[in-house]
Order: sequence, then C-alpha cells, then structure tokens
Amino acid sequence: MNMRGHIRKRGNKYAIVIDIGRDHKNKRKQKWFSGYERRKDAEKDLPKIINKLEKGYKDPADMTMEEYFNQWLDRKKSTVAPGTYEHYESYMRKHIIPGLGTWKVSKLESHHVESFLIDLNNKKVPNSDKVISQRTKKHIYRILSSALKKGKRYGIKEGIMEDIEAPKVDRKEIEYWTEDEVQSFMSNLKSKNHALPIILALATGMRRGEILGLRWSHVDFDKKKISVYQQLKKDDTGEWKLSPQLKTSTSYRTIDIDDDTIEILKDHKRQQEKDKMKCGPDYEDRNLVCCTSTGGVIRPTYLRTVFNRTIEKSGVKDISFHGLRHTHATLLLRAGVHPKVVQERLGHRSIQTTLDTYSHIIPGIQEVAATSIQKSLYKKKESKPENVFSIVKN
Repeated sequence: MNMRGHIRKRGNKYAIVIDIGRDHKNKRKQKWFSGYERRKDAEKDLPKIINKLEKGYKDPADMTMEEYFNQWLDRKKSTVAPGTYEHYESYMRKHIIPGLGTWKVSKLESHHVESFLIDLNNKKVPNSDKVISQRTKKHIYRILSSALKKGKRYGIKEGIMEDIEAPKVDRKEIEYWTEDEVQSFMSNLKSKNHALPIILALATGMRRGEILGLRWSHVDFDKKKISVYQQLKKDDTGEWKLSPQLKTSTSYRTIDIDDDTIEILKDHKRQQEKDKMKCGPDYEDRNLVCCTSTGGVIRPTYLRTVFNRTIEKSGVKDISFHGLRHTHATLLLRAGVHPKVVQERLGHRSIQTTLDTYSHIIPGIQEVAATSIQKSLYKKKESKPENVFSIVKN
C-alpha cells in the first residue's frame, strides 16, 4: 500500500498527517506526528516516516513497555487457550510489567533485561519468605523472550535477548506408579462415576480435561478407539465448560484401547442408561462418557477427593492425577513400546518431548543401545575382533 501524507499547521507548530488506510467500516484512518517547530523539519521527516510505516514500523516514541506488553497480551488472547493466556497474563502482571514496564520501547537495552532477570534471584513468593523458584524464573524468561521477539516493528531492538542465558532448571522427577502400585490401587477403586476417569487416565494417558470432556460419539467400540476432540476447562469467568480448544494441535488424536477397557466402558454406558431412566426429564444429557448420576460434568475437585481417598486406602505413594498420565507412559516404555507410539498416544508436540520427559527413567536403555550397535558393527558376535580396522577393509 502506498501511503500518502501532508503537513498541517496546528497553532504555532506543524504536524505530519499520514493516511494509513480505512477501517472495517471504510472510515479513513490517519496517524499524526506532531510537535514540529518549523515546516521544513516536518517536510524533511515526512518521507522517512512514510517509509517506516510502509515497512510495518510503528513509532515507539511515546509507547512504554507496559503499553507494548499489554498489546502483546491482547494479541495472544485470541490465539492461545484461555488457560495459557491466564498463565501469560499472571507472569506479566506480577513480574515483567513491574520490572520493565516504565521503560520507553525505544530505550530498552539488553543490559536492562539482564539486570531484571538477575534481580529475580531476590524476589519472594507473595505472602511467603521463599524466593521464587528456578522454574518460575524460566517461565518469566520464556514469556518475556517471546514478547520481545515480536516487538521489532514497534521499535524493540532486534536480538535483544540474544546473549542472555535462560535460567537453569534441574530436571524435575516425574511422579508415577509401578505396575504393582497400579494393581494395588485398582483393587481399591470402588466409586461408581469417579472410577472411570481414573481408569481411562491409566489406560489411555489422556489428560484430565480431555477425559472429563469425552463424549460417547468419540468412542468407537467396533474399532476400539477413542478420538480426542474437546476438553473440560475453565472459561474466562472461572466456570467449567466444554471446549473444542485443546492444548496443542497434536492433542487432537486417536488412541487405541484394549479389550478390558472396552468392556468397562460398555458396562458404564449401561449404568448411565439406568441413571437416565431413573432421573427422567431431570437428566442433563450431554452425551458425556464421564458424568454425574444426573448427567452433569464431573468437577476436577470432586474427582481428586475420590482419587486421594483411594490412594490412602491402597497405601500407594501419593501422586497427582497427572501422574496417571506419566504412569501410562512409563508402563508402555518399560514394556518396550516405541517412544513414537507413546508420543502419539499422549499427544506430545514432538517425540523429543517424550524422550526428554521419560528416557532417564527407562532402565537399561544405554545398555540396549550398546548391544544394538555391537551387532551392527561386528560380524562375529562370539568374539571381539583383534583389529576393528580389518572389518572396515573387508
């Protein structure tokens, strides 16, 4: 688009006025650059400003970092899940904006960002004497880095985060059960409606929200598959609602299920039909696989109560509900299932995520690698060759 501009006098000063197109109502939009003492100074700057605007540059002269961060959050709100946005907004409001918000966009330098990140080492958790964790610092770093990298056209210096190292975070030990613990827990799981979500988490590796949002129309009994298309999640008002928006694009997936789980699902469906008959018109039929006796959604807090009670009764180690997903993955990997299959079942974005999360807990993985390469390198398995290079020559 070829922009046009002109000079206009306002009182004793001059302003540059640029036509920047029309809005959705076809109304002309203009951008003003005021404060010139002399007309010839404005005329001199006119072509420079048009050139910058045509390249997508937005004059940062009067914009603060707080204003920029808020604009970045507004853009994110329409492109990420509500839970992810809530995560971004919280770190921005509590840490990033108080630390860097007063700087002008054009004045922010790399050493200001570095100083801000170093200062996080002394920050305390609200209402606590504890210093914020390394994991929190890394979250702040990632959000800040993402926001600044998108700010070039607003005047933020390119590569401003380039030489700033991310905070180091020790590998967090994942929580999971052994096969014996799973068996002990399952033998004590007796709840009518709350047992099935727990069983599905162990049998499929689905996330809690995906399980609580699963509909019968997404269960194929003949092909023995579950398709993940939606989840139960909090909306902007804090209410639990069914949403078609999942965590990542790879979260939309199809999972094969075993015969025993199929039979459990069929029994559960028959029980639901009895509940419908009993409730009559009061039954809230959303076609949900996991629901209350009256058809309503199962709130995660209620599910956790049953989960905790069964943990205590069975005497297994206390893990979170998400730990059932980890348990599913570790049981498969230890049984020799290929990590690519595990990645697809879990809906991880890439196989690297799966390997980074679980490879260190699979016993003997290095020994298996060594044995495999030995078979590939050496012709004779029984004895070690005297000269490896002789193999290459042959």
